[in-house]
Amino acid sequence: MKGFLKQKQVGFGKNGKEFGKEYWSEIYGNGLDVDGSYNAKQHAEYLKSLFQLMEIPVYQIADFGFGKGILLREMVKVFSPVKVYAVDASNEAFDDLKKKDWVKRSDKFHIYHESLETFVLPKLEKAPVELGICNSVIQYLPDAQIPSVLEKMAKYCNYLYFTVPTNEDYAVMKKEMSFVDPYAFSRTKKKYRKWISRDFEIVGYNLLQSKWLGEKGFKEDFFRID
Repeated sequence: MKGFLKQKQVGFGKNGKEFGKEYWSEIYGNGLDVDGSYNAKQHAEYLKSLFQLMEIPVYQIADFGFGKGILLREMVKVFSPVKVYAVDASNEAFDDLKKKDWVKRSDKFHIYHESLETFVLPKLEKAPVELGICNSVIQYLPDAQIPSVLEKMAKYCNYLYFTVPTNEDYAVMKKEMSFVDPYAFSRTKKKYRKWISRDFEIVGYNLLQSKWLGEKGFKEDFFRID
């Protein structure tokens, strides 16, 4: 395993707090009701099936904000990539992932403790990975940083498995679960769609295709949504 701890200021939530133990216990809890965690296996199997249908091979994966690493682990299981890049702003998440047995026993993992705003990896721009993951992350970034982060991810990966809760989603979570995330920015679907449309097109459930790269596994015009 190759790990790199860079001496740069990492990201903070809307409330100005770091993503430390308090965040993981208050917001994430045990993860049993978090989409992409309790059902991570199903997410991975769905994407694997879709990529098989479209005849898209996956040799390398990059996870932008890996968190607990639950979804990343399942993606690694189904795709068996030769290289995995993973970055997270949380020191807690960084330390925890490095200790995982499934990470320690392999040298294909390259793990970084850094915010998405400052994270730069030139090798990915020269040789993009097939699959990127950004699961419920950019709601924690300020408006000014999102365009550059999305462009960066669009240059680093051909396809991005992507989710982000909108203000409508947060309203439902507050009503049905009394859940409020003080670390996150609440934004409209229209705002996120506008940002995303410059660098990606939506080609499936939770799936974006980069506009920057030549690979176009999803070619049918009708299903490519800006």
